[in-house]
Amino acid sequence: MIEHLYSYDEIDSTNELAKRMKDILKNGDIIWALKQTSGHGKGDRIWYSPEGGLWFSIFFRPATFRDPNVYTKMMAVAVIRVLKKFKIDGIGIKWPNDIYHEKEKVGGILTEIIHHGDKREIVVGIGLNVNNDLPDDVPNATSLKKITGKEFDLSHLLRRIHSEALVLHNFVTKGQRNVITNLWRNSIVLKKGMKIKLLYPSGVQTGTVISVFSDSLVVERNGIKERVKPSEIDFL
Repeated sequence: MIEHLYSYDEIDSTNELAKRMKDILKNGDIIWALKQTSGHGKGDRIWYSPEGGLWFSIFFRPATFRDPNVYTKMMAVAVIRVLKKFKIDGIGIKWPNDIYHEKEKVGGILTEIIHHGDKREIVVGIGLNVNNDLPDDVPNATSLKKITGKEFDLSHLLRRIHSEALVLHNFVTKGQRNVITNLWRNSIVLKKGMKIKLLYPSGVQTGTVISVFSDSLVVERNGIKERVKPSEIDFL
């Protein structure tokens, strides 16, 4: 059940609006826009957000504030579980927060902390390419329509993801964060032993995935193990 759904034809960013509305939003409330003019991902990377895609944010007021990354994992798992129920094969999480179909990006998740007096709240932004066309200058991207050959009801998809997220959120509120982490890890497309690209300033190299952690990925390159960041990896 959605407590409050605030929907808009066009705004700058659902995350930014959620921050501005923090005084009135309740736990689990949604900000949804048909189009974003200033959508962004991690590190302020521009997120192309035209009509036809699903762009929304969910607001949370944690009773206790521990690991905000669990909200990123929770939403990623919610999206994956819903898409699999639509019989979309090849869907998974590219560590740590991107939604991929095989080697093409379908969406991303951005979790931000809102400092509100002596309180801290969480807003999780989700962007999914659904029925929208994709610009030619965005490499390795795809949409649900392109994958399946059919259009999706955005409102229905939103409600399904939100409902799944609230089910998973019960584990967070009960202190069972390990359940979320295990579900997230099982959905990661980068598996132990997989060969990947390592993107360094000095050039592209090849490494092998050794371990996947919440905050880092351990790879082996030329017999040496090292931790890498999300921006330093890609598929072969």
